[in-house]
Amino acid sequence: MAIRLTLGEMIGAGSRAVARYTGTLLAVFVVQSLIAAACMVAVWMALSAAFAHLPMFDDAVDGDLVSLLYCIRFGKANLTATMGIALGAVVLWELVSWFVVGGIFGVLAQRPEGRGETARTFGASGANTFLAYAKLTLCSLPGWFIVMLLLSVGLSQMGSRFEHALTLAQLLGPLLLAVAPALIVLHVLWTITDYARVELSLRLDTHEPSVVMTYLRTAGYVLRRPITLAHGALGWIAFAVISIGYAYLAHGHPMFGAEGAVTLFVIRQGVALARTAIRFGVLGGQLELGKTRALPPRRIVETKLETKKS
Repeated sequence: MAIRLTLGEMIGAGSRAVARYTGTLLAVFVVQSLIAAACMVAVWMALSAAFAHLPMFDDAVDGDLVSLLYCIRFGKANLTATMGIALGAVVLWELVSWFVVGGIFGVLAQRPEGRGETARTFGASGANTFLAYAKLTLCSLPGWFIVMLLLSVGLSQMGSRFEHALTLAQLLGPLLLAVAPALIVLHVLWTITDYARVELSLRLDTHEPSVVMTYLRTAGYVLRRPITLAHGALGWIAFAVISIGYAYLAHGHPMFGAEGAVTLFVIRQGVALARTAIRFGVLGGQLELGKTRALPPRRIVETKLETKKS
């Protein structure tokens, strides 16, 4: 008889995972912070070359749309470089995440005791699933083309509204409508990938499932079970609430001097840690649900023995 988990049980499993393996969470957060810090330094150098002596840039950062448009025209090359740096950081984190997520699933599935055993399990699981996760990324590429197509169509439909926007509210409203279809499809793709990773982490050593077939079976599994999408959506909603709440509290409250800079840094790191913990908890809930899936068929490897004629 199939075991059915409720949304509350998945959230509870994620909370227990965060509480039990806080050290693993902090290690992942440190790696993420180092990559983000390197990206921030590179972006700061690119932007300071163009805007260090342009007071209008401060107004643009504070939300003045006219100043923002002027700065985009003035420092187009530097902003393009910034986009390249951000894209490189995203690609780097994607590669690192294959190892990190595999390690997290391995730790949560095997539940090792002690720091040394946890570290060994994390490293072994991450290395064991790295190539399989890379193949999963290739399987998801057709879905990404659909996302980009929807995004392109949505932005083209709202292009006239963008041109006549005078305030950030007038800009963000049409922008949200333009990207909403692409975001929905993207959420479905991310959820499918997450549960395919769970399946590979749990069954790779025992059943050696095909990556392509795992992705296709997981797509059907996710689409037949709305709880998978609802659980992931709650995680992203919590992620967005924390981010928007931080932006709302920080807006209009400048912090000057070294004390203000340190305070702002600590708050930002706290927000980043909270978001990492949310993602960690979501992975824990997904693993708990993934354990209830029916086992995949074993891959039978046939070996032909050559008989020697005497």
